Amino acid sequence: MHYTTFLLPLLTATLSFTAAAQDTTVQVILSDSAAELGSQTRFIEDFRQTKKPTGSTGPFQTVALRLGEGVKNKALRCKILDSRNNPIVVTRGENVDTTFADGGEAKEWVLRDGRQKVKTIICDPAFVKAAAPVAESGEALDLDIRVTLSDGNLATQTAFRAARLERERQNPVGSSGPYNSVTLSVGKDVKNQGLRCQVLDLQGDVIEVARGENEDVTFADGGKGAWAFLEPVSSEVGSIVCDPGFAVA
Repeated sequence: MHYTTFLLPLLTATLSFTAAAQDTTVQVILSDSAAELGSQTRFIEDFRQTKKPTGSTGPFQTVALRLGEGVKNKALRCKILDSRNNPIVVTRGENVDTTFADGGEAKEWVLRDGRQKVKTIICDPAFVKAAAPVAESGEALDLDIRVTLSDGNLATQTAFRAARLERERQNPVGSSGPYNSVTLSVGKDVKNQGLRCQVLDLQGDVIEVARGENEDVTFADGGKGAWAFLEPVSSEVGSIVCDPGFAVA
């Protein structure tokens, strides 16, 4: 009886440890505490998965990734996309990113631009933490990325939030034109000063542009002003795409 009494707590502790070690739950939790709205969506750690939020698409204000004790890849990261399939920028403390991790912290990630509907959640072992620029003491980071379309009189500016980190597509703000020139302005603290964008017409075809002797299907800032539409010389614009993967033709 004495040995049985001694072994029971040990056996219980062993079983509890084993259960924790076998907990391979990967869960993305979206919430808006003010509206008492939430969604919990489960994933598998070993490969890329894309899912819609379980139960509701929001709008949500925070997101968290929770990994079970048995999940081997503790650095697993996920991201959420808005209704236009653009990555939603999230923050936690000083971290600003389009992907988020567990990190063993109870604190949630906050959607930087306020409450938003979430169309898609993606978890992928290939996702990595973004290399964020550091501001000098007392200064705000200039991370502004804007594309200005103009016809000489009418002009519209479209802001990009995630383009410094990954591909982002936006529709022109206000009007589709027609326009005959485009300008990309990249803030001085954006790490990728060579970021390039392109404009597409209403049919989704790329509009060729020119600046000086440079002719291309993508355009950069370079501090040299506007690019003129080349082919066609004037066109309505259906969408603008900025992508760190774009390169000079």
